[in-house]
Amino acid sequence: MSRPGSQHLCVVGSADFLRRMSAQLRQDNPVTERFKPSVSFSNPAEARSVIFAERPSVLVVDIGHKTSTDDLAWLRTLLGQVRERFKEEIYTILAITTPEKLAFGGMLLFADESSEEPSQLIDNLIISPPPSVPSIMTLEEQFIDCLDYAIEEMLRRASGQTPLPPLWSQGWVPSMCDPESRNVWMRWLPRYAMYINENPIIVGPTGSGKTRLARAIHKLSLRPGPFVSITPRDFSSTELVQAELFGSVAGAYTGAVEKWGLVKKAEQGTLFIDELQSIDRDLQGKLITFIENKSYRRVGEADSHTADVRFVFATNRSLQDLVADGSLRDDFAYRLERLQISLMPLHNRRLDISAGVAFALARVLREREIVRARFDKQGERTGRSSVEGLTNEAYSALFSSSWPGNLRQVENSVAKLIELADMRSLRLIDSECTGGTINSMLGASSASAADVFERASIDVALTATTSGFHSLSDCMFSLADSARAQALELSGGNPDQAAALINDSPQAMKLFCASRLAR
Repeated sequence: MSRPGSQHLCVVGSADFLRRMSAQLRQDNPVTERFKPSVSFSNPAEARSVIFAERPSVLVVDIGHKTSTDDLAWLRTLLGQVRERFKEEIYTILAITTPEKLAFGGMLLFADESSEEPSQLIDNLIISPPPSVPSIMTLEEQFIDCLDYAIEEMLRRASGQTPLPPLWSQGWVPSMCDPESRNVWMRWLPRYAMYINENPIIVGPTGSGKTRLARAIHKLSLRPGPFVSITPRDFSSTELVQAELFGSVAGAYTGAVEKWGLVKKAEQGTLFIDELQSIDRDLQGKLITFIENKSYRRVGEADSHTADVRFVFATNRSLQDLVADGSLRDDFAYRLERLQISLMPLHNRRLDISAGVAFALARVLREREIVRARFDKQGERTGRSSVEGLTNEAYSALFSSSWPGNLRQVENSVAKLIELADMRSLRLIDSECTGGTINSMLGASSASAADVFERASIDVALTATTSGFHSLSDCMFSLADSARAQALELSGGNPDQAAALINDSPQAMKLFCASRLAR
């Protein structure tokens, strides 16, 4: 493995991709300084010999416009050989530079076409956003951001800490691209996982991945016991929830039987309690007692028992709201806020939309192929799906959608989009497919000027409290700049739609786009 103080980088891809990444590495910043003495650039034909000769600590590979199914098979073989030989000594980043090949990128997360087993080949993703969305990191900016986290991870490994698993590994995130997600999964989560005597809480909207994050905390904690979970709202009474958690003795309440609860089952492991707000205040008090002294009683029993269990809690509401409406005891909240992990809704980490679509395309296409193969065996021939990705227009539409159901809703919508594309024998999902699908999504809502100005005002307020403004005109210019950026994001990068959204001049919006692209 490379020495902790120095890293060797190998970038593999098309001539255009190599040129763009090379230009970015010539910039002066702490990340590029770590790699400038030792960088290799290679086209695919020479990649194997370069990688095996130089043994880079970080490998970046490109999937672009010209990537074919044969190229994909070759890349899978190459990455498999790299992983087999170098194990965790090489951190692999996949770059998807066009929405036309999103499915190809997702395919590399799976071992083969006939199962959902993880490939263990990809550690991180960067994906080109739609054009003209200035508030979102460009591919080049993502490249530097991802390298920064890769360095941090390689240093963790060099110090003997448990390596973070590749994407889609058991108990790990299936796909991640947004800097906000990397910060949660790669920086905060490993720290909190180590604090095995603390009981973290995960706060995030439904469908954002709280259960998967809880499993990852358990996995990285190295606690030898099992991961056990419960959702209290699935039970009809507090007595049943308490009995499920701590156990009961026969006759303790109507229908009670002799049983041990999940606390005993989770001995030396992790007990995940989802939807914390559905536990009543009396049972919250019993949980506080157990957390403090690891002692509990089964329902209807006088004797106490002990157990070594770590709790991880989750809720889709803020602790402040839960305390304010009386759902959560304030003494419980004080304990929980010490280790709090926040998962942002998907519309606040938009590059995860790209990663989620890539993963969902590969997963749904794989499921469709398994079903088709079953029908083929029964003598009913079915055509193989030819969908590989999205047109730029369709990609922009998905990228700018609100996704109130988060990643779960992305996968469900992608399944429908594949069917619509298949029925028209399309290789790329187009705007005709996405139009009706997006409008019919549960909770879908059109962006309004009020939404834009609310976001822009928050940005300006943040700037005012950090760097400040020297004049009223500077503040007004910043507000206009931020509003145009937000409008572009919500309209998928379309300048005309963005201008119409905030009643701005189309010429002013296009000049704004040109100025941002020129920076």
